[in-house]
Amino acid sequence: MASRIATFFSDEDREAIRAATADAERRTSGELVVYVVERCDPYPEVAWKGALIGGAAGAACAAIAVWLFGGWGAPDYLWLLIGLQLGLLAGWLVSRFEGLARRLVGDEVLSSRTRGRAAEAFIEESVFATAGRTGVLIFVALFEHRVLVLPDDGIVERVNAGAWDEIAASISAGIRTGAPAPALIKAVDQCASLLRAHGLSEDTVNELSNQPRFRDD
Repeated sequence: MASRIATFFSDEDREAIRAATADAERRTSGELVVYVVERCDPYPEVAWKGALIGGAAGAACAAIAVWLFGGWGAPDYLWLLIGLQLGLLAGWLVSRFEGLARRLVGDEVLSSRTRGRAAEAFIEESVFATAGRTGVLIFVALFEHRVLVLPDDGIVERVNAGAWDEIAASISAGIRTGAPAPALIKAVDQCASLLRAHGLSEDTVNELSNQPRFRDD
């Protein structure tokens, strides 16, 4: 089965994002890094949570059936055991659907692990290593449905945090409408315009690669 990244971004999309990044960086001394990850964590708790909920539901359904139709020497305990086992299996299978999996994880955990993985990406790609601390990470987590735009220290005090949140929201909207690549291209341009508006004008030095990063692990 193809990964979400391969489904969302063709080779042409990746080249278009790279070209947009290169063009944007010619207009500003900021360094832009586009980073897309399949998921921020394997979330092993999803499987056992789904199985436990399914098992409880299966056992409850079996208990109701026994109460209504059991007795007269019927092996009631066997039906309870079968209901539990079928519920465990059904819960595990259903938990593999991403919408339910996200609900089992919970919004707070999804947001927390997205922030943690974005921080790892910031270090992994040396976004902090520019001469003027003018790097910006555009981070997209596909499973989590989360987008973060993280500026380095040389930018934080110049630009209001709400501006980055607006760009992140614009990317999310583009992904929801089935246009992830155009949304990222637009975001790269918006970042460059925002940096120029706050005094970070042209710079011919390219300190970080313009290639978008895609991680399906």
